[in-house]
Amino acid sequence: VANALTEEQVRVEEINKDRMKIVYFPNKPRDLNIFIRGDAGKPGTQVQRGFLRVLSPEKNEPFTNGSGRLELARAIADRNNPLTARVMVNRVWMHHFGVGLVDSPSNFGMSGSTPSHPQLLDDLAVRFMENGWSLKWLHREIMLSSTYQQSSAPADADLLKSVDPGNRLLSHFNRHRLNAEAFRDSVLAVSGQLDRTIGGLSG
Repeated sequence: VANALTEEQVRVEEINKDRMKIVYFPNKPRDLNIFIRGDAGKPGTQVQRGFLRVLSPEKNEPFTNGSGRLELARAIADRNNPLTARVMVNRVWMHHFGVGLVDSPSNFGMSGSTPSHPQLLDDLAVRFMENGWSLKWLHREIMLSSTYQQSSAPADADLLKSVDPGNRLLSHFNRHRLNAEAFRDSVLAVSGQLDRTIGGLSG
């Protein structure tokens, strides 16, 4: 079974004052109305399909190719929209270090945290895009860095407590809990029972 995308229109229509129904119109995408306070029974003005205005420095051209999903995807992954790359880099960094360069990964706005290393974040984001948005490249770049490979023991613990108690400057590697798979493989490796062959049956 293969998944497929179709262009369609979804409309909420009134059955009576107490009931609504969702109606599908295949191959007929259209602009939708704003629902006042999220209430489908209170449609507001109709809005053209397009990229988020709040994230756009200039007036956007409306989406006209079908539902606009393809145009939206291209706008999100556009080089002129560095927010996507910065968020992705921050998430991958957080996966490896336990905390992101921006420690509020779901909030890159004014109410979120500022980056601990803004130039590093921007550099990784630009090179991430230049390398074809390759997550493999990004993981390799981070894991082969001297920052990732440093010891978890701080050189001067007393100085660290007064200067950078949260280790936001990354003077040493933060300790992590060992996940179950790594713990199992470590035990098998130490006991000489780890099977290093590639392939085999799954499950």
